[in-house]
Amino acid sequence: MRTIPLILLVKCLLIVLAESSTQQQVENVKNVGCDRLENFEERFSNLAESIASNFTALSNSLKKLEATFFQNQKRYNNQFNDVNVDISRLSERIAKLEKLNETLTMSQESLNKGIIPDASTVCNNSNQHGPIITSCKQPSTSGVFRMQNPNVQVFCEMDSFNGGWLVIQQRVDRTLDFNRSWAEYRDGFGTVGKNDNFWLSLEAVHQVTSRGSCELSVEMKDGSGRYKYARYSQFGVAGEDDKYRLTVDGYLWWEAGRTGDMFSHHNGMKFSTFDGNNDPGDIKCAQRFGGWWFKQCFLCNLNYPGGGTWHPFTNEEFILSYTRMMIRCE
Repeated sequence: MRTIPLILLVKCLLIVLAESSTQQQVENVKNVGCDRLENFEERFSNLAESIASNFTALSNSLKKLEATFFQNQKRYNNQFNDVNVDISRLSERIAKLEKLNETLTMSQESLNKGIIPDASTVCNNSNQHGPIITSCKQPSTSGVFRMQNPNVQVFCEMDSFNGGWLVIQQRVDRTLDFNRSWAEYRDGFGTVGKNDNFWLSLEAVHQVTSRGSCELSVEMKDGSGRYKYARYSQFGVAGEDDKYRLTVDGYLWWEAGRTGDMFSHHNGMKFSTFDGNNDPGDIKCAQRFGGWWFKQCFLCNLNYPGGGTWHPFTNEEFILSYTRMMIRCE
């Protein structure tokens, strides 16, 4: 029997040991790699959670900043509108004082000349009552008259659209503030005249339109002087118990100079002011946009603070320089 040399046995043993050691090292490397990979995954997961948390916090901060910005913007806009209202009211008072001063000056001149006019003449001239009429179909020329029923001073337009029109709203410039209370819109305000700013009276318009069918004509000019008008075959205003609900229909689309039918959108709406909100929506439109028949909020608003609007003829940045509403009743 042949014997295996000792040296060969030793070599074989060393080879076996070496292979065993190598396998152990490989296992060790695999274990270390797995541990490091798990550690990396854990760190990556923590980093991702941290980034997500920071992103959420940043997003919330941006939302808060955005909300604060819009709140400040709204507050500044309201303050700006308040300033405009104050300026308009001040301008109105100055105009009244100037007229009063002119009247006093004329009276003083008359006294200096020894002329003392009849008291009834002075009252009639100062109030511009004019002749008494029952409707604007009676006069032959345009002018200021005293209507018998309702008992109000009115301006009758006899030169436009074949005449016979009762002017119920007019804005020739922006000196008169139209952001008025419920009582003022009910009773009327301003100075009735051909070239004056005024709102006739919701109550008076109700009384006139309740006696028969009426039509409406709306005239307007934009800032560059472009003239347009809209006409409706039906117009009426309910009584105060129904919050002066509006009836407007029958837009005459074939009329030249038409602006587009914006007023019919407001048909059936109740009148609202800053102290009498009757808009069916949750937005208090009259707090910002004056007195009108709002429908969250408007497609047209001739009483818009600073000047009227009639989309698409105008927008909030480009308002009307002149408006006039007239009715003609049977």
